[in-house]
Amino acid sequence: MKCLQFFWIIVLFGTSTAYSQNQPQATAGFDIGTGFNNNSTAPSVLYHEELSLHKLPWLRVGLGIRGWGYYSGSANLYSQKNSVPMDTLKYRNISATGLSFVIGANVRVWKIDIGVNTDLGGFAFGSKRKGFYSKNPSVQGDGAAYYNKFVSTSPVIFNFLPLAFAKNSGQSEIYARIWVTRKLGVKLGYVYGRVTYLTREVNSKKVYLDNRQRHFSETYGMPYAALTFPLL
Repeated sequence: MKCLQFFWIIVLFGTSTAYSQNQPQATAGFDIGTGFNNNSTAPSVLYHEELSLHKLPWLRVGLGIRGWGYYSGSANLYSQKNSVPMDTLKYRNISATGLSFVIGANVRVWKIDIGVNTDLGGFAFGSKRKGFYSKNPSVQGDGAAYYNKFVSTSPVIFNFLPLAFAKNSGQSEIYARIWVTRKLGVKLGYVYGRVTYLTREVNSKKVYLDNRQRHFSETYGMPYAALTFPLL
């Protein structure tokens, strides 16, 4: 959070110098909630800070830090290279936990903030999982040794712009935050995320499947609900 405070000090200094008549208004808070559907959950805790100007009090832009998780039952993860058809790893269950830096914006309409946010980059961790590589091609490829066998994988650790790049993990949200009181808000929305696994090395050698693929991922989307606790 210190890096966020340092960022806002720079922003506040630059803004006050150029627009001394338009002092920024700062807000901050925690959102604690989860996405959910029949087969999976995506809990998260988001610390966020926003700024608005007197001339545009209804518009806020901000940064944050999100701790997130994704826990699912049976799932298929798909290869991320331009191959047709896409290769698949089949899992009994998958899970990942991450910490990400977030950018977002919202507009205030009466007592409701309508906004979006997305992960810029971060880290993800999770248990080693084995995915079943189901394949019977007419011509054998790089992954022939693993056809119809379980392949050891784990979540990609370092992630960047998962909304744009498929070989990464993270989350984005679109939401409406309804302020019930000055000290409590209810946040309702939709979370869109991606979880990516990477084949693990065997005897210090990288494991490549067909088309030299190592990254397998899936996207998910689900309703989201949270409580917001303001700090400023």
